[in-house]
Amino acid sequence: MDRRRPWRCSGMTSMAFPTVRSLFARPPLFWTRRFAALSLLCVVATALASATLLSQYVAERMIRHNAELAQDFVGSLLRMHRGDQFFVNRSDTRGIELLFGELARMPGLGHANVFDTGRRVVWSTNPKAIGGDAGANHELDQALTGQLEVESELLAAASFIKPEHAFLRNDALDAIEVYIPVRDAGSKVVGVVELYMQPEHLLNSVHKMTRFVWMACVLSGLVTYLAMVGLVMQADRQIARQQRTIVANESLVAVGDMASAVAHGLRNPLAAIRSSAELIAMGPEREQAGDIMSEVDRLQAWIGKLLAYAQQGGRALGPVHLGDMFNHLVGMHAARMDRQGVTVQCDWPETLPSAWADAPALEQALDNLISNALDAMPQGGRLHLSVRPQDKGLIVTVADTGVGISPDDLQRVFTPFHTTKRTGIGVGLPLARRSIERLGGSLRLKSTLGVGTQAILLLPLQSAGATEPA
Repeated sequence: MDRRRPWRCSGMTSMAFPTVRSLFARPPLFWTRRFAALSLLCVVATALASATLLSQYVAERMIRHNAELAQDFVGSLLRMHRGDQFFVNRSDTRGIELLFGELARMPGLGHANVFDTGRRVVWSTNPKAIGGDAGANHELDQALTGQLEVESELLAAASFIKPEHAFLRNDALDAIEVYIPVRDAGSKVVGVVELYMQPEHLLNSVHKMTRFVWMACVLSGLVTYLAMVGLVMQADRQIARQQRTIVANESLVAVGDMASAVAHGLRNPLAAIRSSAELIAMGPEREQAGDIMSEVDRLQAWIGKLLAYAQQGGRALGPVHLGDMFNHLVGMHAARMDRQGVTVQCDWPETLPSAWADAPALEQALDNLISNALDAMPQGGRLHLSVRPQDKGLIVTVADTGVGISPDDLQRVFTPFHTTKRTGIGVGLPLARRSIERLGGSLRLKSTLGVGTQAILLLPLQSAGATEPA
């Protein structure tokens, strides 16, 4: 809007300003990195132990069940052919070849041996082994006591190589050895049947189940690790935000102390200047004296607001019409805009809902933002003021086409006493954000060097049950 017209904003078409989003990664605290490393070691160790124990347990249960089925099958054959008599009367060999011949045709069977109680091989699928001694064989000893014994590389590595292993095929690394005790009619152990089995479907199932257990343990460990590290990193970010807030509050306390001292030092000279301007106004320089008194009043008001909002204090919340507030602020800066050649563009609906805020605090914050925008356009430009309602509040934008802010400075603009101006003290933006956050809103900046800056505020709407202060 041109200065030649009255300085009052009217609705105009919104204007978009190019922006660049800059992401700044903050390095994690030492204890966070340490926790991530230690938790990774613990999760990996737990996952490995769980996968090993679970896979071994599953394989043991599946192989043990298969051995029990083989025991039932062999027991049925022995009962059908009275195979126990072979161990009692060696001379009666009727049907024994038929019995063990059927046993040799058992699906998945690689090799079979039959031992008597003297640990000698009395029958074997390898005729050369018949008559030989079993040698050191712990599983055979246990089977002779009446226990079903199972051995497999899937369960545990063999502590030594047994002689009968030589009769296995080279690819039978996962063979299952089953030692089945043979009992007579009186339940006395009279022999042992040893089976070297290679049940393909069972072995495939064991391997698939083992892979599944390992994948489940690895994935669950990964999810657990990511969840723990995510929670710790979130806590780390929250602590860092609280630390920044504490530092900012301590800095603003220092601002309050400094402002108090400055106020006491400036109020008397300002009062004297105003009194002199009132005297001058009685003469021919009435217009110039009026400008002096207006600026003195503005300085006194600014000092009072600085004192009020640099300290924690109560808030007088009420409905605030942002259109009227912007019109007032534009009128306050009209002379400066005219000198610098800055035009104003306004964009908000005619039926704009009221914000729920502390009017002096919000006015001071918006005044700081407009002053910063004008500082960024000493050679002229366009000031864009917009208000857009949304579900949770009002989106207020103060944008300029000035010099912009570098990414490094943009990261620190809300740090007290950090300034890029030669005459600034670095408290305007921190106080503005402090005021907005105390009202329940938020303030953030977007800027691109050589293009301009946008200050974006989120302000709460007036609630239905809210009432104005008495």
